[in-house]
Order: sequence, then structure tokens, then C-alpha cells
Amino acid sequence: MKNQNKNIYRALLILSFIGLNLLLVAAISNILSYLNTGADKSTMLNLALGAEPVYKPHLVWKDSINPSRPIEKPTKKRVAQDYLNAWYVREVALATGENTGITDYYTESARAKIDTLLLQNKKGKTFIKGASLNHELYLEFYSADGQLISFRDEAVFEIKQIYDQEKLVLETRDTSAYRVVMLLEDGFWRIRHQERIIPQAKDSSAQKSSLKRLPQWIKGVNYYPQEHPWNTFDTLFKAERIQADFEKIKQLNLNTLRIFVGYEDFGKAEVNPEKLNRLKQLMDLAQDAELQVIVTLFDFYGDYSVLDTPNTFKHARSIISALKAHPALLAWDLKNEPDLDFDNRGKDQVTFWLQNHIAHLKQLDPETPVTIGWSKAKAATILEEKLDVVSFHYYEELEDFEETYRDLKANTSKPIMLQEFGLSTYSGLWKPFGNDENDQTTYYERILPILKSNNLHFAFWTLYDFEEVPTAVVGRLPWRRAPQKKFGILDSQGESKEAATLFKALK
Repeated sequence: MKNQNKNIYRALLILSFIGLNLLLVAAISNILSYLNTGADKSTMLNLALGAEPVYKPHLVWKDSINPSRPIEKPTKKRVAQDYLNAWYVREVALATGENTGITDYYTESARAKIDTLLLQNKKGKTFIKGASLNHELYLEFYSADGQLISFRDEAVFEIKQIYDQEKLVLETRDTSAYRVVMLLEDGFWRIRHQERIIPQAKDSSAQKSSLKRLPQWIKGVNYYPQEHPWNTFDTLFKAERIQADFEKIKQLNLNTLRIFVGYEDFGKAEVNPEKLNRLKQLMDLAQDAELQVIVTLFDFYGDYSVLDTPNTFKHARSIISALKAHPALLAWDLKNEPDLDFDNRGKDQVTFWLQNHIAHLKQLDPETPVTIGWSKAKAATILEEKLDVVSFHYYEELEDFEETYRDLKANTSKPIMLQEFGLSTYSGLWKPFGNDENDQTTYYERILPILKSNNLHFAFWTLYDFEEVPTAVVGRLPWRRAPQKKFGILDSQGESKEAATLFKALK
């Protein structure tokens, strides 16, 4: 009887164990099923379009006067949004080969044309990554019953990457125009007809503005506030602290600072007005301190996809429009170290994104010089013919610096800037054989004369030591984060290190 009870207990334990495992497997299966459902392209697309627009090229109604019936403001807004949604679902379809969402924004006859195009692309194993970046709408007709609208879409700037069997074969940038007819059906304004037309001639008599002249010698520093590094414009922003820091920078005999505008931090396509006001306030404080500012755009951005470009264009337009006339603005630094994204995003994808943004930036602000902060000198000549200043960062062996600079100078006629360099004074648990303040002083004693003798523009890294470094900057590994805290020539209490005296003496 005793053995029989033991066997029963054992059987119950085994059955319980098996049952528990079956429950776990079922739970995991349900979770995976849920996640896969959420990742479905059609579900993602419909949710995005139903909640908030995800595709945000610049669009303006240039002319909306209709003699027979005035067009209402809500109708203009809805037509514009459904029109952009139609562009979006068509671009997604051409990039994926799937016609998800087409039914919502195209009438039956228009859908047939798109389906035919998709079928041809599938047969030819061709797909197109494209986006429209600008639209100017001119109303031609709005029916009395409010069910039909016709308009011209002028100055449509389109970018495309064409792939043949997953190989990039062509990149295009083109300005075009369309005549569009849309019908109101089931609450949607659907495209009934969209025909490409010859763009109307524009007045080209306006003279292009001349480029601002650079200072004879840019002597600068990469700047973050000591209390909140890598997050300059958050709620801790205090004008009096920024002002005090700028006084310290001026006392160091410097004339320029480089700052960073985070893409996500500033709200992506919809720029946060509070952050923008703090940015303008910083620029005002720099002007008061007789400092000029290099503004680095798109910090911590890494998508580079064609379909996201309308959103990054809209972001850039907001920042550039707010600052382009500011007296303290010295240059635009389009992107910080984009060459580090070549491996995971593809060099072609990254450079295509950069080319489009350089052209956009120069269109919005033709007067301010443009540069890119490449992480290595060997990448610095990429797109150099489109840039006004060639910039690179240098954290390698100091013995190789002069040769690196000479090689770069031999390959460009543009002004050159050493945009980041420096030496950390961290020596501790995670780097027991690191450097101290004497080593940092020696480092600057060696490199500053080289910069001076070549009149090489520079901005060192960085003003302050920091108590904390966000994990988003260098990751969570302590042996990477710890040295990053000690690059300043002022310690975390704001006191000067030995190297600070070298800058004060620099003429």
C-alpha cells in the first residue's frame, strides 16, 4: 500500500510537470501569435493611417479659390491628408509588391493601374523605394455637391531608389507636377485620376545668396551642459547656467561651440516648440557672448529609409527656418558620424539620404555653410563636392595625425575642420592603465601647435567632465562608459584641469 501511494504521488508530480510545461508552451505560442499579428504589414499600415499621419512631406495650398463654391477649411485639410495617404500607400506598395491600403485611397479604375504596375514589377523582380518631399496644390475645380475636386500639384520633389533583384541599379531625384482628380467615397477622398504634366515655368530671376565667410580660425569646443549632457534642451535647461558656461568658453580664448539637436529628442517630424524655443535661447546667449555656433542636426538618427525622408525633411525645415537668420549661426553640421552606420544600414542608403538632405538644406538656407561630421578622416571626402567644409574626428594615435591631415588636404580644396578630438583623464577600475591630467596636457601641447601652424579649424571634445553618460551614447559596458566621463578640460565641479591653460594662451 505504501509503495502504491508513492507511485501515485510520482505519477501526479510527473503529470503536474507535463501540464505546467504544456501551459508554458501554450502561453509562449499565444504571445508569439500576438506579436506576429502586430507585425503584419497591413495591420501596421491601417493603424498608422487611422490614428496619426506617418507620412509628412511639406504640403501647402498655394491657391484654393473656387468661383462656383468656396472650399471649406476642414475639406482642404481632409483632401490634403487623404492625398498624402494615397502617396504613402502607393510608395509602400511599390516597395513591397503588396497593394495593402490601396483600396482606401484609390477608386476602382485607379487601383487597376496600380495593380498592373505591381504585377509587372513582380514579374521583373523590380521594386522601387520612393517618397515625395514637397507638394504645392492649386485648386482647379470643386463641385457644388462637394463630392469631386480637381487640382494641380506643382513642385513635387520625388526621390527614388530602383532595385533589380535586390540590387540597387538607379537613384533619382526629380521635380515634377501632376493633375489630380479625387472623389469622395465612403468618407474617403480617393484618387480617381493622377496624370503627370509639364511643370509650369517658375521665375528664375532671383539671385542666389552668397555663402557666409568662415572665421579666419575656428577655435571651438563641443558643448553639453555639465548637469545634463547629451540632453541639452530638456527641462533642466537654465539660461543662467548656459550663460555662465559661455563666459567660461570665452575665457578659454575660444570663439565657437558645436551643439547637437537630437532628432527624436526634438519630436521627429513634429518639432517640439518648447525645445525649439530653448534652442533659440541658447543661440541668443551665444550671440551675447560673441560666440558662433555650429548646429549638428539629426543626432541619434539611424533610419535613413527613403519612406522616412519626408519626416526628416519636415523636421529639418522647422529647425532651419527658425535659425537660418540668426547672427550666431556659423554652419550646419548635417549628421554626426554617419559613416558608423555604413555597415548596418548600407553605404548607398546612408549617402543617398545625406545627398537629399544637403540639397534640401541648401534650398532652405543657401547662405550658411554645410558640413558633415565624419568619424574618420578616410571618409571625409565622401560628398565633399556638395559640402562647404570637410570635417573629421580623430581619436587615433597622435603620431599619425599629421600624415592623416596631409593626406586629407591633398584630396580636397575645401576648408577642413578637426571637429572632434581629445584625451580622457580616466584611470581606474575599468582602465587601470589610463591617462591622467598630465597626459592630457601633453596631448594638447603636442596637437595644438600643429593646428595653429596649419590654421586648421577645430573643436575639441569636450568642455566638462560628466558624472553620468547615458547608455544610448556608448552602451552599458562600464569600461566604455567610464572613460567617456573624463574628456573635459574642466572637471565635473567646473574647475580647470592643467590643459585649460593651453587654450587660454592660444592666440
